[in-house]
Amino acid sequence: LQRPPRGFFQGSPDLVVEILSPNNTVEEIHTKIVEYFENETRLVWVIHPDERYVLVYHAPEPDRFLRTDDMLDGEAIVPGFSMAIADLFEEWDF
Repeated sequence: LQRPPRGFFQGSPDLVVEILSPNNTVEEIHTKIVEYFENETRLVWVIHPDERYVLVYHAPEPDRFLRTDDMLDGEAIVPGFSMAIADLFEEWDF
């Protein structure tokens, strides 16, 4: 039995968070989401920073559309996690 290379993770994550950039295409993101679910990912959040909304996926098609007055929660994947969508898009001061 060989150990995987350091830093290598076998399997798929339960939760994937995609933050879109202006260079992403709809086709590219859809292909990624399909691949995530084919590999047993259970939850995907796609964050649209320019439009200030989040799409929540439990399958290759979104089932929730969250705007700034909604709450994002970790469901059974990240129990106890919740965050206001408005807070997600708040400006940061450094």
